[in-house]
Amino acid sequence: MRLICVLLPVLTFLSSAQAQPAVVAVMPLQGVNLTEGQCEAIGVLFSNALAREANVAVASPLETKRVLQQTKTAQAAAAQLGAVEYIELRAIQLGVKVTLAGIRYAKDGRELFRVETFALSLDDTELATARLAHALAWRQPIPTIMPPAPIPETWEAYPPAPSPAPGANGYPSSLGLKTGFIFPVASGKSISPMISLQFDGRMGTRDYFIEFGAGAAIATDSEYSTGTTRIEGVFAELGGSYFLSDGSIAPYIGAGISPRILQSSTYSNNTYSDNSNTGARCALYGQFGFNFTRDSRSRVFAELRVSQNVVGFSDQTTDSNYNTVSTGTYYPTEFALQAGIGW
Repeated sequence: MRLICVLLPVLTFLSSAQAQPAVVAVMPLQGVNLTEGQCEAIGVLFSNALAREANVAVASPLETKRVLQQTKTAQAAAAQLGAVEYIELRAIQLGVKVTLAGIRYAKDGRELFRVETFALSLDDTELATARLAHALAWRQPIPTIMPPAPIPETWEAYPPAPSPAPGANGYPSSLGLKTGFIFPVASGKSISPMISLQFDGRMGTRDYFIEFGAGAAIATDSEYSTGTTRIEGVFAELGGSYFLSDGSIAPYIGAGISPRILQSSTYSNNTYSDNSNTGARCALYGQFGFNFTRDSRSRVFAELRVSQNVVGFSDQTTDSNYNTVSTGTYYPTEFALQAGIGW
């Protein structure tokens, strides 16, 4: 702590010499029962720990202090520095124990996450600021029972978190299952609803994801439903979606392609008639959904999807001589309500 206080002028010079657009701005620490030098030292320790943890450019309190004196508000100071997010810090010393708290904000002033920890003394604040930086970067609470001291400087005591640090490019992949209710419609046709079950994989960044999967769909109506066309088979899908917000609960829109192998049949007048031979089909789809637990290890999502078959189904019937006769081609539009979970 004494060494940091002595080196503050040098750190100020280095930070100004290496200035670059910051992703996160750390506001000056608000301290109780702490000197100004101690507050600045704790702020520098936290900024360095956050930069290592999140691997992004961080504006330390030494930089934000000057801007904050001009703008008067933390949100305005972060905006002037071009930061995507900003963090406010508070520290209270009671006896020898120091309680540290941090709040992470989006650039619009919306609170994203808050967490609190403590140091047994001022000499332990470096470890405490490291815990605080880890928790705020990954939006994870600090366990009540901390790992036994000393914490390794290699940070191996903390496993990789599933949610992204602010400004990080990568985003953990998600592999899981998805199910849905599908309602096909076509002019002049009565088509049975379907239930689908599939593998679903997602990978991408904080802003978007690529989705791939494969599964099967079966018709729900009884095979003896007179005049109802049943469509069943297996399918694959490949698409992409874009998140519309940065929160833990985030809506998204997307589109993709779904190749499939389907069979359609109709039970009418006590006989089956093949509407088409079993074969390859293809559909294009668009979707709108919500990821409800984007920053958790288990990702729960739900979506509304509209798919348009671009390879048609041949509508066939049997004449009086028992010959199969084609009467046209139809292209079902499918409306689906889907939900899934990934890990």
